Amino acid sequence: MKRDHGGNVSEISRRYGIDENKIIDFSANINPLGYPPGVKETVIKEFDSILNYPDIDSFDLVSGLSKYHDIDRDYILVGNGSTEFMYWIPIVFKPRSALIVTPAFSEYEKGLKISGTEVSYFQTDGENGFSVDIDRFCKRLKDGFDILYFCNPANPTGVLTPKDELCRIIAYAEETGTLAVIDEAFIDFVEEESVMKAIFRFSNLIVLRSMTKFFGIPGLRVGYVMASSSCIAKIRENKSPWTVNSLGQRVAADALSDRNYIRDTRQYIIAEREFLRNALNEIPGFKTYKSAANFILVFMNSRVALNSTELRDRLAQEGILIRDCSTFQGMGDRYFRVAVKKHEQSIILIKKLREVIK
Repeated sequence: MKRDHGGNVSEISRRYGIDENKIIDFSANINPLGYPPGVKETVIKEFDSILNYPDIDSFDLVSGLSKYHDIDRDYILVGNGSTEFMYWIPIVFKPRSALIVTPAFSEYEKGLKISGTEVSYFQTDGENGFSVDIDRFCKRLKDGFDILYFCNPANPTGVLTPKDELCRIIAYAEETGTLAVIDEAFIDFVEEESVMKAIFRFSNLIVLRSMTKFFGIPGLRVGYVMASSSCIAKIRENKSPWTVNSLGQRVAADALSDRNYIRDTRQYIIAEREFLRNALNEIPGFKTYKSAANFILVFMNSRVALNSTELRDRLAQEGILIRDCSTFQGMGDRYFRVAVKKHEQSIILIKKLREVIK
């Protein structure tokens, strides 16, 4: 059972005959507090909006994002999750060659290859904590690339590259004529490290953002990009219309104004991430990596008899899903990733892990 993504709750339910409501999904990195408390009320209130086409410009949502980030509307474009733009960017800018910092989200490569782009990799490794050597990376850019993809914090490692260092890469990329796509799907947990305001300094910068993870609304598919006004205009001219549904627009716009939910989420993730990481490190043969996101990467040494795929399948039979990282470029079969969930769910995970690898 090879999958490039987590969150396959329905498939596991069918495969093992487990009630979906009894499955604990650590494979998808969704806010453990769930969606903001006003979401259901908004959906009910705005339900009749599905009788009409969605606002093609997502005016209210873009206005909300503009206020939330203190960035003018002309620098923001909304889409059907940030993944939509991973396919549109190569279509619009037609890069011949790309450099991806790996391990990384598989959709970068898929979107590029569909457009006929030649893909190369800048591989990070566990021995160096999966951190990016900035000088070595800039040297690699001298080989000549039309576009680069860099996730920060990185997925699946959780490694955060400080924005000052990341801006060094973007500046160097600008000198070499390289479009820099920075995926900030998990930056909401460390918002102060976002490079979004750098779009006013660098004409080659495109920032991808997602409302899936932090705001807990993956089923509504809402994401956006921030870039120079000319870059946004170019993508808009080529992008399909009506890709963000009416309910998604309204829910996302309301979620941005819930400051208590935003504050509580950040505080909860910090506390539970520390608890989960410490508990995982106490399991013989396990080693975790420091994460700035709402998930933790785990390495299993040779003391653990199972590989990551076998461990995933054994836990799935128990109704617990983890992310097997063997499908990530260059990672092998000794790594897995777990989301930060509710405290009581983390306790169940730790207990099951100890039982399975015994």
